[in-house]
Amino acid sequence: MLTSNQAWYRRWLRVCAVRLLIWGLRVLCLTLRPVHIQQHFEHRAWHGRTPVLLAFWHGRMLYFVHRYHRQRMTVMVSYSRDGEFISRVLQGLGVDVTRGSSSRGGARALLDMARKVRSGYHAAMTPDGPRGPRYAVQPGVVTLAKKTGALIVPVTYSARWKKVLRSWDQFLVPLPFSRVVVVYGEPLTVPASALPTDAQAKRQELETSLRGITEMADHYFDHKD
Repeated sequence: MLTSNQAWYRRWLRVCAVRLLIWGLRVLCLTLRPVHIQQHFEHRAWHGRTPVLLAFWHGRMLYFVHRYHRQRMTVMVSYSRDGEFISRVLQGLGVDVTRGSSSRGGARALLDMARKVRSGYHAAMTPDGPRGPRYAVQPGVVTLAKKTGALIVPVTYSARWKKVLRSWDQFLVPLPFSRVVVVYGEPLTVPASALPTDAQAKRQELETSLRGITEMADHYFDHKD
């Protein structure tokens, strides 16, 4: 059992780690040199009259945490230990967090996110998180779009200089001063009247789109000088 001093020390270490990561993420992203592919899809979404629901793989979230932190956006984060740490980092960046996942508290989290989207927030989800399978879209993102009328925008990124972690999601970390490529897919809508078969078709369409643009991003620098 931890003593009060040990518990305080651990809390202090967590606070320091979060602040250090926030600072490091901001500095890292300022050094990156992005190029955007099919960005007209993003422009169309942001200039429309409907809320935006960004969908990116769990392993490709790092760059987007910084890119969109100024938007009025809520992000779903799991109740896991890693999720608690990620939640603190996002909140430190000024991003609203909704806690829950496909494996724990998902139904309540979707209701909370839907309420926020209807009140004027945009949203972001990692449809293969928090535990995978990697690159397999879970139904939550389609359900949220159906409930709110939000426009799903598939997006991913890769980097010329990067570190890929040995985690289930092969988490990608761009290295300082790297060129990064951001690729957008065609936005998807899910009508409120969509039947279960329609929702399943949209889920498959989103998965195909995300896999396609991820492959495009991963091969972008193959023949670049």
